[in-house]
Amino acid sequence: MEDKIIDIDLSVTSKKKIRINGDNNKILEINTSDLGLLGRLEETYPKLNKLSQEASLALSETNEEDTQKIAEILANINTEMCKYLDYIFDSNVSELCSDGGTMYDLFNGKFRFEHIIEVLGEQYETNLKSEIHKAQQRLKKHTSKYTKKKR
Repeated sequence: MEDKIIDIDLSVTSKKKIRINGDNNKILEINTSDLGLLGRLEETYPKLNKLSQEASLALSETNEEDTQKIAEILANINTEMCKYLDYIFDSNVSELCSDGGTMYDLFNGKFRFEHIIEVLGEQYETNLKSEIHKAQQRLKKHTSKYTKKKR
């Protein structure tokens, strides 16, 4: 007897595709419903801050004799920061969002990693608000017959 295969559609749970800077070669896939992000962010953000401070310190101590040593330290810091950023979003964020720079590059007083977390975090926030609203509407539909006031 042949086994029957049952197909199901879980595409609603698929990751969202986000184009970075309008570049079709930079399509980031993230799960904007992933509430595990909050725990990973809380765990990792202090580590990113510490590494950015280490990078600033290394840059402030630069002199001509230590250039190679400082470059190695900075490269290692950036590698660690990229790993943390990818871990937070469970995706290849650092590869697609770095544009050839480092995670400790500064833009308008913020490190690159901070800017990336802020912008991508907005996607999670928007999605979460929308999903909560949908859940409330669904619950209201099912509970309204029990909660209507009688005259």
